[in-house]
Amino acid sequence: MSSSGNNADKAQAKAHEAKDTFLQKLRADGVVHPQGLAFAGFGAVFLAAVPLTSWVAQPAGLVEKAVNGLCHSIAYIGTAGATGNVSQTGKLAALSTLYIAMTYAFSGAGSAAGSEAGLEEGRDNNHPRSQVQNLKGLPLRLYSAHYQMLEMFPGFALSAALAQTMAPGDQTLINLLGLHVISKVFVHYPAYLFNLGTPRTLAHIVATASVINVALRLAKRPLL
Repeated sequence: MSSSGNNADKAQAKAHEAKDTFLQKLRADGVVHPQGLAFAGFGAVFLAAVPLTSWVAQPAGLVEKAVNGLCHSIAYIGTAGATGNVSQTGKLAALSTLYIAMTYAFSGAGSAAGSEAGLEEGRDNNHPRSQVQNLKGLPLRLYSAHYQMLEMFPGFALSAALAQTMAPGDQTLINLLGLHVISKVFVHYPAYLFNLGTPRTLAHIVATASVINVALRLAKRPLL
């Protein structure tokens, strides 16, 4: 065998050895399926969806009509039927009211109900989170859906606060933030409960891309 062939075999052997060593280090660090690390690249999907949210939330479109109708409904409920009118600068407050109620009240109550229904001993009100590891099925999804709402709310809250400060009444920003709320409250949360993976994922992508879109648009504007 030629010396070049021996060198190639040695290089190949060293490459395999280095790969095995690297995989062993990953396994020692808790990585059981190294190919799963490729999911980190999924983050780019959220950025790629930003132009889609711009198109969906364009002025005078279906999303704007849905957002305006939702805001009027919230105002109607909030005034006990006295009026459904809401000012342009009050729309973000209306959307925030729904999102806050859903995140902390309704989905929170659903999470507690899941713990109560999913455990033989019932929910321990003194140490409720210690029981999460024993949940499965619908009770676990009720808890997880609530927790996911909590994870997403700060991004919406920050974007909404900046929009209200820097561009009050901007209908495009209201549409985008409304798209986020609609995606989370009316698509993502029900899909989570009914274990519908595809609509849940799509709604999460759209909701996340919407608030990123708002932040990008505001970054182009002066603060004062």
